[in-house]
Formats: sequence, structure tokens, C-alpha cells
Amino acid sequence: MKYFKIRIIVLVLISVSYSCTDLDPEVYSQLTPETQYTTPNVILASILTAYAPLKNSYGNNGYFEIQELSTETSAAPAKFGPWDDGGIWARLHRHEWENNAWFIDNTWNMCFSGIASCNRLIEEFESQTGDVEAAIIELRALRAFYYFTAMDLWGDVPLVTSFNNAESNPSRTDRATVYSFLVNELNELIPILPEASGGELYGRMNKWTAMALLTRLYLNSEVYTGTPQWQAAADMAQQIIDGGVYSLQPVYLDNYITDNSGSVENIFVVTHSISSGGAFNMHMRTLHPLNRETYGFTTGPWNGYTALEEFYNSFDEADLRKEMFIVGQQYTLSGDPIQDPNGAIEIDSEGNPDPDGTPLIFTPYVNELWPKAFSQAGARIGKYEFAIGLDLAMDNDFPIFRYAEILLMRAEALWRMDNSSTEAVELIRQIRERAGLGEINPLTEDDLYDEIQRELAFEAQARTVMIRFDRFNNTWWEKTITDPNKNLFPIPTSQLNGNPNLVQNPGY
Repeated sequence: MKYFKIRIIVLVLISVSYSCTDLDPEVYSQLTPETQYTTPNVILASILTAYAPLKNSYGNNGYFEIQELSTETSAAPAKFGPWDDGGIWARLHRHEWENNAWFIDNTWNMCFSGIASCNRLIEEFESQTGDVEAAIIELRALRAFYYFTAMDLWGDVPLVTSFNNAESNPSRTDRATVYSFLVNELNELIPILPEASGGELYGRMNKWTAMALLTRLYLNSEVYTGTPQWQAAADMAQQIIDGGVYSLQPVYLDNYITDNSGSVENIFVVTHSISSGGAFNMHMRTLHPLNRETYGFTTGPWNGYTALEEFYNSFDEADLRKEMFIVGQQYTLSGDPIQDPNGAIEIDSEGNPDPDGTPLIFTPYVNELWPKAFSQAGARIGKYEFAIGLDLAMDNDFPIFRYAEILLMRAEALWRMDNSSTEAVELIRQIRERAGLGEINPLTEDDLYDEIQRELAFEAQARTVMIRFDRFNNTWWEKTITDPNKNLFPIPTSQLNGNPNLVQNPGY
């Protein structure tokens, strides 16, 4: 459904503008006490402003980068200049990021501007006499999602549940306390959230999204609190399965097509629209400038994100999911091979020429991360369908929770409790069967980890998965740092400067 997309564009323009550099930003609104919350449409328009922060960072403007490009799945090699940016992308991949890196700052702002917006609206609705209880419940669930994201990235974070009475300089609350708050909040909300998922509720918090969030919370409990909650994770996932609302989309890549609102698998998505600007622009960030001729784009892409060769090679040749990668000779819309004149003159840091020469050929091999990766190096991320004729924005909705992840979470939780679990084997078999693959039995930790990363590739989950499997401090291509402090990101410099009560994470 595109209803939600259209509405959110309008309300971002007319309803809210705020600064994200603190936890109680000043809010400006054209709604007055006499006009606000008097009709269902006005209530809906107000609710949707709280979802707006997700659109930028979940598309490709912060959260995606720190969750994927910091891992063994992908990177943004400096391809002869366009993706150098002072080496910031190389430092992200090598775990050498700075406290003031824009993608860290943007993601903090996404979380806490979203929290502030939820807090403000909750209190405004609580002061009304109309039928606003459902709005308050939804906003509390959305606030929990923002807090989960913040806690996952920074550990101890300020826990603020008021807008009007918020401290001007709140201190950080320990991670375990935030975890307990979220568990209690979600368990209270799940029975009273709506079960419907389509129409006006598309892309919004409902019962199933809250249950999926709680499952993910339980699955990572050992990371967050030191105490595992595998049985709780398995049980919550089973409730979603038993609900029968969602199922596996028969064709994997259909979950990511231009209009993916009809997916029977996507539980919660960040909605995007071509008319809303460049919030989701994977085509621009991953493809070569000359791919403009492949898809009839109005402008040339920026030649950035690529899959790592080892991750690409981890997919079996028979794995249908491998179709998410773009490799090989590139062609124009009319079928002519594209030639890249720069391919004949590029020399890397070791004095080696591009072995492909002028034909525009994407190879899984990437010669170096920085400063002179070949312009044609690296398999490109084609998981999200690129529509013909795109400008800077895509229309694809970004999945946050899918039914496949529910199966994976139950399988992992069962396996953690019993490495010989036959049900875990069966759940993984269902995922692999859709990909054209056979059963894995016995199921090892490596098998489980690899299957999760392949299934959820480029859905902004790779870092969280690596930390749960204690692999984020391993070494991989162009990354040698093994500092456990990097499991958390630094509090952005701008936040420390604005709030003397914030204490920086260890190691920064």
C-alpha cells in the first residue's frame, strides 16, 4: 500500500521540524490546541511524524552504513576518488571510525529525535479527551523500537520517557535497565496492539511487529544483559508463526521489488517513495556511473558500496539468493556492452593495472580498500530492484522484520539450547528450500551463522548478528583491529559537547 507513503510526505512538510542534537528538541507545529487531534485524519497525520526519522537513516544515510559496511559483508572501497571522502569509509570498515563520523551522528539523531517525537505526541494525546488511546499505544511501541536500536548501538543510553518534564541533560541508563524497560513495555503492549497489518497500518507498529522486536530483544539478551533468554526468544517466535498472518514469499527477491507492499513476508518496513526525495538510493550508492545506460537513470550513480569477495563466494552457485549480486559485463538498455575508458588507465597502489581493461565488468575481487580500488571492482548490491528511469530516489520499502527472520530466530534459539535440535534443522531447511538448496544436518554454528547472514544480507543486521556470534572482533579483508570496545559505537562528539552528563564509551 502506498497510502502511508503519501501521507508521511505531506506531514513531514506541514507538521514538524526539530533539531536532533539533544533529547528534548524544540518542536514547531502548525497544529493549534483548537485544531489538533479532532479527527482521525489529523490523529493519523500526527502519528506518522514519529516515523519520519526512520526514512533517512534506514534508507542509506547512517544506520545501514554502520550495520553493514563495518562488517564482513560489504565495504565502500575508494574507487579512484569518488568514495574517498578523506578515508572515512575505509576507517568504518577497519573499525577506526571517529567519534564525530557523520553516519554515527545521523543514527544517534534518528534514534533520539524519534524518541523525542514519540514522547511529545504521547503527552499531547494524553491531554486530549477524544479517542486517542490507540495512538498512545502505537507510539509507545515505536518508541521501544527506537530505544532498542539505540541500546544495540551504544549500550548505556539516556532513558527518557517524558517530553515536557525531560531533564535538559540526562545521564546514561545502564543497558540492562533499558533492556528490562523494553521487555516490560513490549509485553504490556502486545495484547493491546492491533493485529491488522495492511491499509493504514502498513509500515506501522502492530502486534506482530512488537512481537518480532521482542523476539530479537530476547535473542540478543546475553549480549545486552549477560543472561541468555533463548527459550523466551523461541516461544515468542512461535507465537508469530502460530498466528498464521505471514509466510515465506515464494520468490526471495520479490520481497525487495519496486512495489513490495504486497509481500506476504514483510512484517514491518520503512516506507519509501520516489516523490519523497533521495532517502533510499541504493542504486546511486552501489552502481557505476555508466550504469546510467543500463537502467536509463536520469543521472550517473556514485560507484560506492560493494560486497566483499569472501561473502559473495560464501553463496553456493545454486543459491537463488546469489541473484542479489550484480557481476559480470554490464550492458546498455539496448543490450550493447558498456565500455569504461578509465579501465585502461587505472593503476592501483601496487602499480597493477585493472586486468579487465575498458569493458565495464564487475568482478567479485576488490584489489584494495583504499586509496585506489579499481572502478569496476566488487560485486554490486542488487538486492533491491532498480526500476528503469530512476532519478535519485527509489520506491522500494526497506524491510526491518520479515517472516524468514522469525524462522531463523526460532531456529537459532532452539539450536543454542540443543545443538542437535531437529526442529532447528527443519526451520533452516524451509529457508534454504526457497533458495533452491537442500537440508543441512547436522547443523553447526558456522552453518547457522552463514545462513543467517546470507538470508538477511544488506538488511542492516550484519553487525548485530556478528556480535551475537562473537565474530565482530575477528579479522577479515582489510580489517585487522580486534578491539572488543568496538562492539559499541562512540557517543557522538556533538552530544558530549551539548550534554556534560553524558559519559563516553570505553576505548574512545
